[in-house]
Amino acid sequence: MSLLVFDDDPDLARCVVATAALAGLDATAVADADAFRQALQDCHPRIIVLDLQLGATDGVEQLRLLAEDRYAGALILTGERGGRVLSTVRALGRSLGLKIEGVLEKPLDGPALQQLLARLQVTPEDISAGTLRTAIGNGEMSLDFQPIVAVKTKTFRKLEALVRWKHPQAGLIPPGQFLAIAERDQATIEALAEWVVGAAVDAYQALAELGVVVPIAVNISAQNLRDRALPDRLEQRLRAGAMPPGHLCLEVSETAAFTDAMLTMDILSRLQLKGICLSLDNFGTGYSSLKLLQQMPFSEIKIDRSFIGDLATSREARAIVKSVIDLAANMEMGCVAEGVETQETADLLGQLGACDLQGFLIGRPMPVEAVPVWLKIWERHESPAAQARHDGAARPAAAWRRPAGPPAPSSPDAGGGSVRLSPRQVDVMRLLAQGHSVKEIARRLNLGVGTVKVHLSLAYSALGAHNRVQAIQRAGAVLERGTRDARGETLLCAGP
Repeated sequence: MSLLVFDDDPDLARCVVATAALAGLDATAVADADAFRQALQDCHPRIIVLDLQLGATDGVEQLRLLAEDRYAGALILTGERGGRVLSTVRALGRSLGLKIEGVLEKPLDGPALQQLLARLQVTPEDISAGTLRTAIGNGEMSLDFQPIVAVKTKTFRKLEALVRWKHPQAGLIPPGQFLAIAERDQATIEALAEWVVGAAVDAYQALAELGVVVPIAVNISAQNLRDRALPDRLEQRLRAGAMPPGHLCLEVSETAAFTDAMLTMDILSRLQLKGICLSLDNFGTGYSSLKLLQQMPFSEIKIDRSFIGDLATSREARAIVKSVIDLAANMEMGCVAEGVETQETADLLGQLGACDLQGFLIGRPMPVEAVPVWLKIWERHESPAAQARHDGAARPAAAWRRPAGPPAPSSPDAGGGSVRLSPRQVDVMRLLAQGHSVKEIARRLNLGVGTVKVHLSLAYSALGAHNRVQAIQRAGAVLERGTRDARGETLLCAGP
């Protein structure tokens, strides 16, 4: 795979070429527009690293020329730190139909460039139904969770589970690169859906042991709705994991729901009869009939983020969102607004009617072990006492702002504090310290392998550990002198 660097800074160009060579790429650097045009014809690069400040020309002009040539490869933009020009040019490039895969500020972050190049080397041609099934079997899939809250009361309503692929070489591969491939093979999409639901049930169990009992939503494909055995399999998995059916919500895209209306109605009705909640996702982007919406047993509508993002600037978007909120209320259905990223948007939604909010303003997707931390922060800001302090006064903008990620876990070695582990986490850590594998721990404790992994992840986070060895070292020194508190949790003292 070839890579072309266009940068008039020779030192930086050499750095990028060296990094690309270490990643196994055939890299070339040019410093002027004529050489760039010639290299495009000679090298046919799959990846271009394009600087925006280029002396006699600039990156915007080159993006326009690449669009005219219908360049189909990946583009990485580089530019000076600060300002909005990088994000603006990225949006421009995408509007021109170019694949802007990354934006890097100068001075370049070497590891970030390495990770980006590794990801770009995993092309759609490299991903097949077979490699996906292998990845599922090898435990390369994971779930992140994004919280959803009520717009009026700020009550924590549920979590949406989002699947991720942690490729051993390419790093994190976004769902957009593998879901379409999975959907083209029935066996693969069924295996993926089964894994996602199973992992969600495991996460539910682990959170419930920590006192966080909240419904979890998962996405299913149109291909899954061709399988009449789906309702029975889900019921069995929920029963095995002691998860109430009403605490699982299946999100179905608008297009998927109406692909084969009769078969979909059959399967969704059986799911609803078993108590599983059903949500119509991306509402407003397909071609659904209101008559079919009336017939389908959905209990919730999710308004597509494309409408939510335009609320502050588009009267038409506000009218559409208001209509959908009213439609959901009149049909006695729930309503969720996706993509809520600003205080202004949250306030507008509060004025338009009752719905739930999901988006970066509330919380970014996070691993399961971060959910209890996020919830404590949220409840501290949004408790009745905190809300009462704002009654009759303008609500500060910071009240809605949340950390981009969970706080870093504390370490028992850091001093000045303590770490709490649930009884199950203590059992799992003791067996891990004795040398047992995850499968052996699962068998001894009569738990699912996924549940054990969740408990280990939560324990690692509490201990401030980043790997197995570190976790065992930190836990081993304190497990024996841990004491139980009133809730039955083990209190691990930080001091010697």
